[in-house]
Amino acid sequence: GGRWIGTALALAWFASQGLHVWADAVAHGPVTRLTSYLPLYYPLEAKRTLARLGLIDPARVQQAVLERRSAHAAEEGDLCYPLAPLQCVAAAGAPLNVLWIVIDALRPDAVDATLMPTLMTLRAASQAFDNHWSGGNASRMGAFSMFYGLPSTYFRSFYSAQRPPVLLDQFRARDYEPVAVSAVGFGSPTLIDRTVVAGVPTLISTLEEPAAGRNEALTRKFEDWFAARAADRPFFALLWYSPTETDAAPLVGLARDDRYALNPRADELWNGYRQGMHQIDGEIAQVLASLDQAGRASDTLVIVTSDHGYEFDDLGLGHYGHASNYGAPQLRSLLLMRWPGREPRAFVHRSSHLDLPATLLQELFGCRNPPSDYSMGRNLFDGVSWDWIIAGSYHSYAIVQPDRILVSYPGGFTEVLGPDMQPPLDSTLDAALIERALAEMRRFYR
Repeated sequence: GGRWIGTALALAWFASQGLHVWADAVAHGPVTRLTSYLPLYYPLEAKRTLARLGLIDPARVQQAVLERRSAHAAEEGDLCYPLAPLQCVAAAGAPLNVLWIVIDALRPDAVDATLMPTLMTLRAASQAFDNHWSGGNASRMGAFSMFYGLPSTYFRSFYSAQRPPVLLDQFRARDYEPVAVSAVGFGSPTLIDRTVVAGVPTLISTLEEPAAGRNEALTRKFEDWFAARAADRPFFALLWYSPTETDAAPLVGLARDDRYALNPRADELWNGYRQGMHQIDGEIAQVLASLDQAGRASDTLVIVTSDHGYEFDDLGLGHYGHASNYGAPQLRSLLLMRWPGREPRAFVHRSSHLDLPATLLQELFGCRNPPSDYSMGRNLFDGVSWDWIIAGSYHSYAIVQPDRILVSYPGGFTEVLGPDMQPPLDSTLDAALIERALAEMRRFYR
């Protein structure tokens, strides 16, 4: 009987995964929204493969979703978002354009005058947040936290409903011309095509370009769009750059950095990473020059940030890259905002990606709602440090405090860690904090 039981289990696994692959490809929310509640279940996704085989038409799927959303505007599954309609008053004068640049995996301590001179110059003219943290240690959750201001535990529900953030709703309501150009595409791993930029008509990917030329192509395609756009409309542009070790040949004038000289693997990865970031800095210089040449620098809010950090075994645990722990190297993020009419200033309080939507909705669009109506964050300019945040990864999340981290894994497994990702001497759980975090993670459900 063991063979029959094994066969039945295998068939059940294939059936469940096949059902999820289909539901994810055609955006069938009643199936996909359930998967986040199943412990130890890791569903497969294959939208690109199905599209390449001609089994689905992504454009028709997107159109069907938009039609369903229009017909059932008040029905978004289990979501109740925002908690109250936004009450926003347009500021006097012409609206600011918004150029939002995301640099994948940029550590804030990698920005210096030698490696990234463009960003150093921009920093001198910006509001710089020097103790800024992402809401995730991976691109998907980092992007979700910065545009929604919500814990990553909501991701699957928003993805299933294809509900964009209220921030994007305001750009549309003010007749901004939106565009998104990405060197990593819009599907996996970020999945922002069904979340952050769901419904945006102009999505330009350079993922099909050779790896060495994706960032250059991004800049070129944005400049083409910028030159052809309607000059009488404000614009919202999202540019997503991604470093690769093949982005550039060995660069003249960029000496090796021996920060990780005692760790050969970290040393090699770090200097390859530096080359990619240096090349992206040059691309950003071209984008900012295009703004200057068009006379739009004075009426464009420029935001430069990273989705998450990057580790080179900084904590001595053998971790490289990201999405492996919730220590500072993987969560610390860059945030610069060159805001016309505001004096440059450096902020040192603990800020978070979760604070970005509240800041823009209040300061850019005059929204009077308390941030709690749509976000977990607060206004960045209030200067209040977070006591705790919720940060997420692909299959776990953490309640992050300055001195300890509570990590929750599928199936209910948890562990208490210190900032060095080692168990602390006192691993007592704070029941009140856990209850507050759980309340945040269910507040926007019906």
